[in-house]
Amino acid sequence: MTGKSQGFALTLDGVTKVYPGSSGGAKNLNMRVPLGGIHGFLGRNGAGKTTTMKVIMGLLKRDGGRLTLMGDPYDPDSDFALRRRIGYSPELPDYPEHLTAQEVLEVYGRMRGLSKAERDREVRFLTERLELSPVMGQRIKTLSKGNQARIGVAVAMLGDPDLIVLDEPTSGLDPVAMAALRDLFHDIVERAEGPRTILLSSHQLSEVQKLCTSVTIIDDGAARAEGSVNDLVDLISQGTVYRAEIKGLDDALARKVSAIPGVLSVTPALGTAPVLRVRVSGGTDPREDLARLAVQQGGLLISCEREMVSVEDLFMAFVQGRPLDPTIAGGAPMPPPPPPEPAAIPSPDSGSSGGQPSSQGMGTSPPGSPPTPPPPPGAHRFCPQCGNRVESGSKFCDGCGSPMPD
Repeated sequence: MTGKSQGFALTLDGVTKVYPGSSGGAKNLNMRVPLGGIHGFLGRNGAGKTTTMKVIMGLLKRDGGRLTLMGDPYDPDSDFALRRRIGYSPELPDYPEHLTAQEVLEVYGRMRGLSKAERDREVRFLTERLELSPVMGQRIKTLSKGNQARIGVAVAMLGDPDLIVLDEPTSGLDPVAMAALRDLFHDIVERAEGPRTILLSSHQLSEVQKLCTSVTIIDDGAARAEGSVNDLVDLISQGTVYRAEIKGLDDALARKVSAIPGVLSVTPALGTAPVLRVRVSGGTDPREDLARLAVQQGGLLISCEREMVSVEDLFMAFVQGRPLDPTIAGGAPMPPPPPPEPAAIPSPDSGSSGGQPSSQGMGTSPPGSPPTPPPPPGAHRFCPQCGNRVESGSKFCDGCGSPMPD
């Protein structure tokens, strides 16, 4: 593996591909895919993921923008030698049904320019690596979706590419097949002799959370956010939140907790009487101080866990039409404000006036927020499973088929 990586396997700057008479496609899209590991490419159906991947592979001619591959300028329409460093599997690969799995790999190996000796060696290696031995003599039309997906990954790996581009590789698979494919992707990256990168598009957010350490989130053909999952979580969380369950919790103890250095705010957790949500800055870890204060006040810290923000939370935060903030690198949008929290007790050094706790006892559940009014006719909701925009009256998501909550 050669070339100037400069930390990125692939970069896109202002890449545009629009379809006449359509609002779809890629629109001035910027993307940075780190070298090594698995990078998620997230977006609703129709957001521009497949268009972008076809542009990367030279299957669609872009209208504008620049690309680099392993640090070198890359023109997908003409740099055929450089393009050989990419392996590609489209969504639902459509291989000739009359061919066996063995014959598919042989055909595509020849198309990659591999000699017979190279084909024999690589097909033997991939057959073992992807556990395809039992199905190599079977015709494509007889294979399960899981095995067809594995064949697609095998085709993408022919020629030992540095970058493997996979478009919705888990689409339509059952949970067992998805888990097996997920293990395979980790194995491909972790056992590679040199840096190997997988660019994986998906709208199945739960799968992305298990697979990827970094993501690009796009909507309407443009990037809305990009970076490591942890950095994006910190951005939308505006700090780290710990949930502390304290026996003997009262207002006096809550005020002392709010005075711990690095604590930004303290609020009771909705519907959970003895639990505080403690929002802290930077790398502050309040657990030792919380345990000490609880004992000093005659109580006990029963548990204290960091709240987890999911990839679904990231997706919903960055694709709901928030205005772009030019001060954030890459044109990422401002994150939405955190949800209202009841009876917030600001830290004394936060600069807020008052700072008095709620008159309601900390040991009593605070009143809930008023119910959200139903959406007006013609409004949209978002599927909690895949983030797809769904008409308000629909019972099922047309993206993943999941039932919509009432």
